[in-house]
Amino acid sequence: MAGNASTTARSRGSWRLEAGIVGAAALTLSAFLSVMMTMPDTARVQPIDHFIQADYDVFDRDFELTGGLRCDVGLAAQKICLYKSPVERDIVRGAPLPDYIPDLGTNFRVVVETSLKDEQFRTVVYGQTLVLIEPQTRMVKDVLRLTAPDIVSPMPAQVQPKV
Repeated sequence: MAGNASTTARSRGSWRLEAGIVGAAALTLSAFLSVMMTMPDTARVQPIDHFIQADYDVFDRDFELTGGLRCDVGLAAQKICLYKSPVERDIVRGAPLPDYIPDLGTNFRVVVETSLKDEQFRTVVYGQTLVLIEPQTRMVKDVLRLTAPDIVSPMPAQVQPKV
């Protein structure tokens, strides 16, 4: 009987210790969350209004399609090749999209539609160029030439005849 009493006393003491640890952890978590909620918004992730390196890296360059066809840029795994479009040269960052160019969204799934992009913008593909536009005003916020050697040094648009 005495053995059971000492075991019960130890288990009660153990329970109190565990409850104390859980209480301290809850208090610490509460304090942490209170501090995080009062921090300025600069510490939180802000939606972006431009293309980033990950958008450029999604696309494959200089690959071969079935039948031996070469592709400058596209999505190799999906067997999608992007070909030049005559409207690409008419798209200018900071200017409205010309009226004769439709502002249709991308017709295939790409990583450029991430949760980091500001929801007010739409990603559109014209030939080998990605465009971030504001649908209400048709203002071109950013342009990404997928045939450029990298994201920071886009190649000048080559003159193409209008069809």
